[in-house]
Amino acid sequence: MKSYDSRTYSINDFVEWDKAKQLELNPRFQRRPVWTDKAKSFLIDTILRGKPIPKIFIRQKINVSTKTSSREVVDGQQRLRTILSFIKDGFVVSKRQNPIHGGFLFSQLPEDIQAQVLAYEVSVDLLINIPDPEVLDIFSRLNSYAVVLNEQEKINANHFGPFKVLADKIGHKYYEYWTNQGILTSKQIMRMLEVNLVADLLIAMLEGIKSKKQVKKYYDAYEATFEHDADVLEAEFDRVIGAIAELYPEGLADTEFRRPHLFYSLFAAIAHRTRGLCNLGDELRATGSSVEAARSKLERVEEIFSPENSPTLTKDEKQFLEDSRRATTDEKVRSRRTVFLLTLMS
Repeated sequence: MKSYDSRTYSINDFVEWDKAKQLELNPRFQRRPVWTDKAKSFLIDTILRGKPIPKIFIRQKINVSTKTSSREVVDGQQRLRTILSFIKDGFVVSKRQNPIHGGFLFSQLPEDIQAQVLAYEVSVDLLINIPDPEVLDIFSRLNSYAVVLNEQEKINANHFGPFKVLADKIGHKYYEYWTNQGILTSKQIMRMLEVNLVADLLIAMLEGIKSKKQVKKYYDAYEATFEHDADVLEAEFDRVIGAIAELYPEGLADTEFRRPHLFYSLFAAIAHRTRGLCNLGDELRATGSSVEAARSKLERVEEIFSPENSPTLTKDEKQFLEDSRRATTDEKVRSRRTVFLLTLMS
């Protein structure tokens, strides 16, 4: 027999239940850390933009003798606490997350925006009069189907700052680019590998070439302080992608640069030529060669990977081939691959 009902409720419904003391925000079924201000801001920004938030589970208990109902939130407590706090002018959304409505208390927002927030609908699974053991069984079953999060998914779940927002934005914007160029599959993008790649590339632009293992370190650092202009960074990222398109007007899908580790090296090389990466020499920034000349020189990369050319490879070409086949993402090997490409194009 079905023990739940899927419904939607407006935020105003939750506000009314809270005022009537018909809403129990009791953390008996799950342990949740207190959300940071950035996490709260990110949730409200999501609502202000009219985008969906995760489903909430509520157990509705009906008292037959008093003919009243109470609603116990068993999953989604922090989300509802955050929403109710915002409605009560408990905090403001960060201006960096929402330049239009950031910095204003709920009561200071235009009335039409307040109305939109109150009318925003939240998906709810309503568990009606079911005992504690059954609630626990439901969550046990839900967790049994949960996919283990990869590193980037874990990072995204715990970061809400401007760097995370920028990496997400650029990663999503170039969805068709990643798939059309053969760099990532749709399945990989569903697991946020495009965001991981973009974050890795942004870190190279800001800090120089680093090991991929350091991505989380920089997410943590940028969560605390991020002084860079996100719009400028996005424009510079776009410029590098545009330069790669000039070098390869027919795309990367049929080249070795479709491989993520080699795409990283190509991107880093072009970024160094256009803006400079802090841990690569200035002498490698020489951009005297035309696009046509650089394109012609990069054709050598395809020749290096051809087995028939193996006997004629130089020492540096053999090293590049070895570094590329290993697909290593540590700083030393990444730098070596990038320097090789810069030297090749010079």
